[in-house]
Amino acid sequence: MKLVIDANVVISALIADSKTRELIVTLEPDLLTPAFVYEEIGNYEDLIVEKSGMEPARVAQFIDLLFQYIDVVPASEFYPAIEKADEAIGETDPDDVLYLACAIACDAAIWSADSDFDEQNIVETYSTSDVIDSFETRQM
Repeated sequence: MKLVIDANVVISALIADSKTRELIVTLEPDLLTPAFVYEEIGNYEDLIVEKSGMEPARVAQFIDLLFQYIDVVPASEFYPAIEKADEAIGETDPDDVLYLACAIACDAAIWSADSDFDEQNIVETYSTSDVIDSFETRQM
């Protein structure tokens, strides 16, 4: 199974040594995210530095480390699904359309803490607690 993770999940993993971080590096399903997530995370880099207590260079290293476990999906691969995703969730939250399009195109579920994904019925959605309960992790 594949899971598209949103920026909030990645940011959560960057801020704290948490179950979310552990899941990203040990989860059995393939983890995917749209390419724009790098830019979105960059918009929150100061907040990540502040909340994590890490130096900016360390945060950058950590971003690189986490993305060793997450496949970045170029927009060209999910562009054909954007219209369907927009119809399903665009009025609820336009920011989530690209995540949903990525999940549709990659035949994946979504891992997010954003309840707006509950407003669509095209792909399954999982919160972090759902992921903990539903998927096996690799032994590191």
